[in-house]
Amino acid sequence: MSFHHPLLRSSIPFAPVLSVVLLSSAVQAQGQDVEAAETIALPALTVNAYRTAETIGASTKTDTALVETPQSVSVIERDEMDARGVRSLNEATRYSAGVLPESQGIDNRVDDLYIRGFDAGSFSNNVMLDGLRAPSDSNLSWNRTAFDSWNMERVEVLKGPSSVLYGQIAPGGLVNQVSKTPREDQQQVLRLQMDEHGQRESAFDLGGGNGQGNALWRVVGLWRDGDTQIDHTEHEKWFIAPSTTLRFNDGDTEVTLLGLYQKDDGGSTFQFLPYQGTVVPAAEGYIDNETLLGEPDWNQYDRTVWTAGWLARHQLNERWSVSQSARYTHVDSLYRATVGYGVRGTAPTNLDTLIDGRWLRRRAVQGEGDSDAITLDTRLQGDLSFGVTDHQLLAGLDYQKTDWTFLRKMAAVNPTLIQVDVFNPVYTGYDFAAVLADQLSTKETDRQLGLYLQDQIALNRWRVTLGARYDQFEIDTLDRLTNVRSQVDDGALTWRAGLTYLFDNGLAPYLSYSESFQPATGTDRSGGTFEPITGEQWEVGVKYEPERIDGLVTLAAYDLRQKNVLTADPDNLAGERYQVQTGEVRVRGIELEGRVTPLPGISVIGALTRFDSEVTRNNDGYEGNHMVRVPDWMGSLWVDYSFYGGLLDGLSLGGGARYVDETYGDLGNYLKIPDYTLYDAAVRYDLGRFGATAVQLALNASNLTDERYVATCTAATACYYGSGRTLTASVRLGW
Repeated sequence: MSFHHPLLRSSIPFAPVLSVVLLSSAVQAQGQDVEAAETIALPALTVNAYRTAETIGASTKTDTALVETPQSVSVIERDEMDARGVRSLNEATRYSAGVLPESQGIDNRVDDLYIRGFDAGSFSNNVMLDGLRAPSDSNLSWNRTAFDSWNMERVEVLKGPSSVLYGQIAPGGLVNQVSKTPREDQQQVLRLQMDEHGQRESAFDLGGGNGQGNALWRVVGLWRDGDTQIDHTEHEKWFIAPSTTLRFNDGDTEVTLLGLYQKDDGGSTFQFLPYQGTVVPAAEGYIDNETLLGEPDWNQYDRTVWTAGWLARHQLNERWSVSQSARYTHVDSLYRATVGYGVRGTAPTNLDTLIDGRWLRRRAVQGEGDSDAITLDTRLQGDLSFGVTDHQLLAGLDYQKTDWTFLRKMAAVNPTLIQVDVFNPVYTGYDFAAVLADQLSTKETDRQLGLYLQDQIALNRWRVTLGARYDQFEIDTLDRLTNVRSQVDDGALTWRAGLTYLFDNGLAPYLSYSESFQPATGTDRSGGTFEPITGEQWEVGVKYEPERIDGLVTLAAYDLRQKNVLTADPDNLAGERYQVQTGEVRVRGIELEGRVTPLPGISVIGALTRFDSEVTRNNDGYEGNHMVRVPDWMGSLWVDYSFYGGLLDGLSLGGGARYVDETYGDLGNYLKIPDYTLYDAAVRYDLGRFGATAVQLALNASNLTDERYVATCTAATACYYGSGRTLTASVRLGW
């Protein structure tokens, strides 16, 4: 039995504005002779030469064809990331439908993105590495992972609830980062880069084997150092990631050992900015998006991450196999910042936050974090036949445990004494270390044990996916300042079902239902713990895979609801802040995404998203309002053209545009954020066409016009600029 579609291509977003034209081109191309086009030797980094994904592992934890997966997914391959000049997870997902990257502005500490209206970045549990959850906690502690994209083979984005396979997770979707591992066809790569801010980078990707294919190795590394977009802020990062693959019993047994050591040192680009001066003008207009409103001597973010683990598989016989993924992760960090001072009020009277329109009161904070995490996932897979149906059965047991500590300190200093002129900052050089006082100190252990079952059924052209899971989870938290301990010990049952039909002409309509859950911390009025916050989604869609050209188009519509949301207890008296679980939010949306290469040398990637978000039940007075950071519309388009033959042989040109509609930063809908449009571009020249050695020169531009825009605001004193223009020049050598 096979679940692979013979003409499968990558689920990269498709530009809806050109859908009619390109689909028409596809129909015309079916009647043309394409054999000559198929024999053209394309250079390694032309967009239409991406190593297209034939399967998606994160969606089912099996090798399932994209067109047969009953949900909307996006796959960003390594070649695409190289061609677009991607350097982070935020940048990788810029052209995916339903995804709002860099949702909290420029921030070199974490990956922050929203999927279908819900947080899916490092501040949630929705970022995976090789199918295993990256360490996270239930507190805003800054002690998070952010793996460099140079070590990623591809990025997989799953839309909608995915608790059946991954346990506790936010309902919008998840991102799975797939590490580079040894390959028999390994190309040796050396890359040198420099951007306009002064960041210098050298990176390598080397590998090989013993010639018999049963012992392979790979070492990936990077060093980056220099100034950032923010004034007086330098940042250094380096990592090394070795891996080796060993095969036994004629390939029936395979073990890949992976390790990584990553170090971040320098300053943080994240800062709290006032609403007045970013969203609306202040005394002298708008604050420059490069201005540091903190203190250069107190701006610090240092982090050390190291991991060790394995990916193992053993073929028991022709029908059954067992596999296991395991990883140990250690993270420790130190964060220091001077940020705008103020309460997190959202009333209109709080929007004027600057004295005389230019002076910002400030406060200084320090955070220290440390975490150790163990993640283990063991799977048994069987391919069986019963009558006229074929079954791909999966049974899995996963375990996760994270021990972490966090200490937050606040400087005891009058905020007026360290206020700053936002248009002409003069830094005080104040010694905050001498006046720090403990503000929050937490020690916590999180555990999760999950058992899941899945059956993928093939009946003629029908594909049925059924799955169920039960999780037992614990959160044991100690407040080290008050010596008060709180515990959450609960369980959750989730399930999903999907149905797909495969037509001869490449159309594949589908219908699916899926669920998610997240633990809710805290206690109610009676001292009892809360039930898990749950999510559920209905999704209907159709995927189209042209027969004679490279392309996959996905159209999806969904209704996604999050229930058991915490909201104010209606019995609260003045000053009481008890909560009950009667809140509910809803996102309805339509997504059109895909990728098409209508002619050799031309590729189009793009997306169109329509959101309709609403707070449907709430006791805080927000019922009927928009959800935070959920625009009504988003759209993106990337077009790439490579020249073949003639004087321009080896030249590639790319350009893209990204649009995000206006959003709100708070449930009260007072903090309104304007819409924005950003432009990207790329120029590449392949010198390898003139010799045996592959050398490529590239110039990539992000936010080409240096648009000053606000990603979001969480308070009148907490707005966040998005990244300004970044021009990056690179030289890539392959052999």
